[in-house]
Amino acid sequence: MFKLNYVTAAGLAALCGHALAQEDPLSLELAEEDSTELRALATPTPVTSGATLVKAAPTAAEKTARSYQGWLNQINKPYANQLATGNGTGVTVGVVDTGVQVNHPSLKGRVVATYNAFNGGTDVTDQVGHGTHVSGIIAGSTTSGGLLEGVAPGAKLVMAKVFTTGSSSSVTIGKGIDWVVNVQKAPILSLSLGSNAAAMQSNIQNAVTKGTLITAALGNDGRASGSWPAAFAKATWAKGQIIAVGALDANNRRASFSNYDPTLANWTVFAPGVNVASSYSTPYAQSSYAYMSGTSMATPIVAGQAALIKSNWNFLPATDIAQIIFQSATHLCSDPVSAAVCAARKTPDSMYGWGLVNVGASLQPIGGLNVGTKTGAVVSYAGSSLASSKAGLASGLKGTNTLAVDKFNRAFVVNLSSAVSSATVKTTATPTAAASTISANGVKFSAEYAESTLVQNLWSSTNATSSNKLGKMSYSFSNDRGTSYGFGTGGTAASFFGLQSTGFAPLSLNGEGSRFSAPYFELAESATHFGYGSTLKNGTIVRFGMVSQNSANASSLLNLSAPVIARSLATMELQKSFGDVTGVMTIGRLQEDNSVLGMTGSGALGLGARASTSFVTLAGSVPIAPKSHFSAMATLGRTAAYENARSSLIDGASASSSMAWSLGLARQDILRDGDQLGFTLSMPLKTTSGSMQVTTAVAQSQEDGSLQYATQSLNLRPTGTQRDLELAYSTPMRLGGRLTALAQVKLQPGHDASAPTQFGLGVRYVHGF
Repeated sequence: MFKLNYVTAAGLAALCGHALAQEDPLSLELAEEDSTELRALATPTPVTSGATLVKAAPTAAEKTARSYQGWLNQINKPYANQLATGNGTGVTVGVVDTGVQVNHPSLKGRVVATYNAFNGGTDVTDQVGHGTHVSGIIAGSTTSGGLLEGVAPGAKLVMAKVFTTGSSSSVTIGKGIDWVVNVQKAPILSLSLGSNAAAMQSNIQNAVTKGTLITAALGNDGRASGSWPAAFAKATWAKGQIIAVGALDANNRRASFSNYDPTLANWTVFAPGVNVASSYSTPYAQSSYAYMSGTSMATPIVAGQAALIKSNWNFLPATDIAQIIFQSATHLCSDPVSAAVCAARKTPDSMYGWGLVNVGASLQPIGGLNVGTKTGAVVSYAGSSLASSKAGLASGLKGTNTLAVDKFNRAFVVNLSSAVSSATVKTTATPTAAASTISANGVKFSAEYAESTLVQNLWSSTNATSSNKLGKMSYSFSNDRGTSYGFGTGGTAASFFGLQSTGFAPLSLNGEGSRFSAPYFELAESATHFGYGSTLKNGTIVRFGMVSQNSANASSLLNLSAPVIARSLATMELQKSFGDVTGVMTIGRLQEDNSVLGMTGSGALGLGARASTSFVTLAGSVPIAPKSHFSAMATLGRTAAYENARSSLIDGASASSSMAWSLGLARQDILRDGDQLGFTLSMPLKTTSGSMQVTTAVAQSQEDGSLQYATQSLNLRPTGTQRDLELAYSTPMRLGGRLTALAQVKLQPGHDASAPTQFGLGVRYVHGF
């Protein structure tokens, strides 16, 4: 004999005025009498879910429902209007129970088909109230004047009436199950009923074969064994499609009446089952509401949760939906351990199984997110990043969305702005220290040291140690025949190439490299350079050189980690003096592997292209007064189109243009002999044209879960224009040493129109002993 798994039907609420009127409980072998007092609840904090939630405030009706239905907060249920069409829409849940009041205010339009298993008709008048209560828990709605709501208010219900009292036969119940599965083809079946003996195996097995997910009550006998059909969950033929459901009280502890079963732990979850408020109806109290208790109340909560998952990802099979419910549940432990230890467990508890169902968590990604590419390759989104170059190349990606899938192939919207970093622009307030330089007989040697931290064992408590490592070094030699050679490490190419090497560039103390040499040299950070120069008969100096950077030389010289990228630059330079005027023309080609104008990426935004940039730079200096010079530099570059060889959202880019310019004034011996003043106004390297092709997943098929892709072109030109102003001063002191001062301003740093202005102001005194 099968019985309904509830213990209380008390606290009927008349719809009029939503006032509560107490009536005697129905005579259905009630185990205990629960309180009928309605408790006001604080408005819950909305749950966030990247997949389904929309920015919408809860309606007044939803707030009212929550004040009665604390169990909705207990299961971390988002507000219905935040779920949009993912609120159960498009999903049918089958209920096999005592019938339902079809026109109940909370169920209007929810019940789409009915079946009376006793006579084959459609009359499913609820004479007990149990079926109406269960139905409201699944799909109750406030949109048609209902007071209370369910877990999936957009879901449809099909009701098979198989009870007229508190008990029924397995034959009658089997007919109801078959109608739900075979005729209505409902993907979810809620069974708030149970028996102490195995029965209806063929009906349940047929439902499993048809792909139905079944939620079944563990029973209300307070024992350590589950009732049937919940006990079928451990059968091999069940294929993980049967979820056994136990009942919790408001404190997330097992209700005293609720069964549990250690042998069913792998397929068990718990849900609120004490004083659960929902719709209610009997011939004597229609359109009412009531608190009821039992595993009968916990079971439809899980069915509603399954409907929400199915509504968002219709292609999911029953086994995946069950696993999502299991893996997203909040762990509960029957042994006395801390909350942290309990939460960290990866196996089900012998009593609580996987724990309390967590609706909000089940609508969020489980496991890492993966990004699909149009080539079919799947790339992990974890660790994906794109670092914008100082030219601003990646700024267009910040407003781009793509779909990423979790371990169950559920698509979630991901905004790439979280993975795209703006160009790092820092404004120092401290003037940089001058490099140690030795000059004699045509030889010039300069060196700077960088402090690095070494940690021998990351897992030990050993203190970190610091040491000075060679950071930058340059060496040049020239003879009286006009031949010169240059070599350097650490990004010191400006010591041999460009206007900086002539000594006419204005004083700069910001440590950011020369503003009067080709800025493409600076893209090869910490690079090694080689140069050769020769003076022609007409006085023109011709220089040739190579600049090379890769992760090996960068890490060995600076003792710091570096991205796995490689850059090389070949250049030819002409320097010519026309009286007091000095001009320099530099042409070159920059080759980059896994980088484009300094932009680097990883994971789903990885770059595997070889980018080639050709450039020409003109620089010159002219005296404007005794010991005063005016200097200028302008550069133009053209980066060839490229295709990305990596599995990435980035397909490649069209040809693009870039430019930079600088203006400067230099003066010496202003206040005393040996002092220097430099003023510079400049625009760092900026991309001025070009587009990047990006292919992102824009939709997911609800039939098979496949992703649909679209390609878009993003403008590489940044939103703003960075302009830098620097005023630098250096003077020797009478007592020895040197005093330096620096003031600088950066407008729209990183070529980002929204970036705040940066300021720097500082002084430095250096004295050698």
